[in-house]
Amino acid sequence: MNYSYSIAIRTLGTSGEKFVRELESIKRQTVQPEKVVVYIAEGYNRPEYTIGKEEYVWVKKGMMSQRILRYDEIDSPLLLLLDDDIELAPDSVEKLIGAMEGNQLDCIAPDTFRNHKMPLFRKIYAGVTNLVFPHYSDKWAFKIHGNGSFSYNNSVKKDVYLSQSAAGPASLWKKDVFLALHLDDELWLERFGFPFGEDALTFNKLFKNGYRMGVHYNSGVKNLDGKSSSGAFQLNTRKFYVRSIASLLIWYRICFSPSNLSIFRRIWAVLSFSIKALWLLLVNTLAAIRLLRPQALYYYLKGLFDGIKLIHSKDFQSLPNYVVR
Repeated sequence: MNYSYSIAIRTLGTSGEKFVRELESIKRQTVQPEKVVVYIAEGYNRPEYTIGKEEYVWVKKGMMSQRILRYDEIDSPLLLLLDDDIELAPDSVEKLIGAMEGNQLDCIAPDTFRNHKMPLFRKIYAGVTNLVFPHYSDKWAFKIHGNGSFSYNNSVKKDVYLSQSAAGPASLWKKDVFLALHLDDELWLERFGFPFGEDALTFNKLFKNGYRMGVHYNSGVKNLDGKSSSGAFQLNTRKFYVRSIASLLIWYRICFSPSNLSIFRRIWAVLSFSIKALWLLLVNTLAAIRLLRPQALYYYLKGLFDGIKLIHSKDFQSLPNYVVR
C-alpha cells in the first residue's frame, strides 16, 4: 500500500485552543502528511495559529458541505478527514494506515466516542431514548439495524473490528473509494440546518456498497469535543423536529430503499421502524412533560408527518440509489 496521505480538516475557525492542539499533534506524527488542507466555512476568518504547512480553502458552510467534497487540492491516495477538535497521538496515523493495510480495509475510523466505556446510566439512557444497545459480536464494532438505530460492541477484545458505521470526527479513507460512493447525493440532509445522523448515512453507504470498513479502538485519537455546531443544535427545542424527520429519512434511505434489499428485509425494516416510532412517541411525550416543553411532542410528530410527505416528493424519489456499485 502507498502510505502517502493528506489531511483534510473541516472548521468554522472557532475551536481556539482545541484546534491548536490538533495542529501540534499533526506536527508530531511519525508518518507526516503530504498536505494539510483546512476547509473553512465562507464568511469565517482564518485562525491565527499555524504550524506552517496548512493550506486554507473557503467552502460553503455546513458540516456535510465541508466534508463531502471532491478534494481536488489533494493528490494523495489516502485521505485523513478530521474535525477541528481532534488530538492525535504521535503514532495514530501510523497505526491507522497499518490497520488499513493489515485488514484490507477501504476506510478505518478511530473509536472516538467510546460507547462501550460509558457509565451504566448513560447506556440505559441511550437504549431508552433511541434504542441504541450494546452487542457482543466477535466481528462487528457497530451494526446498523432495521429500525435505523445502531448497536455498539460492549466487549472489545482486540484493536480492530469490521464495522457497518463509525463516528465522524476522524476517519482515514482511500480517496478513490470516498469519491466512488457519490456521497454528494446525501447532501439533502443539510436542508434541516443540522445534519443529525450524518455519520450513519455516510459510513453505512460504504458498507452497503460492499466496501470494507473498520474501527480502531486503540489508535490514540482523542475527541476534544469542541461542539462548534452541535452545541447550538442541542439548546434549540427545534432539535426534536430535526431528529424526528432526519431519523425517518435516513432509515428510509439506508434500511428500506437500497435496490439490493429483499422484500422480506423491507417488510422487517417497516415493522422495526414502526415499533421504534411508537416507542419514541412515548419517550417524547415524557420529555415534553419533564422539560415543560409541550412543543417537543409537537415537533416529534411534525417531523414524522413531514418526513413521510418528503419521502413521496419528486425530489426525494429522484435521488440516485443508495447502492451505487
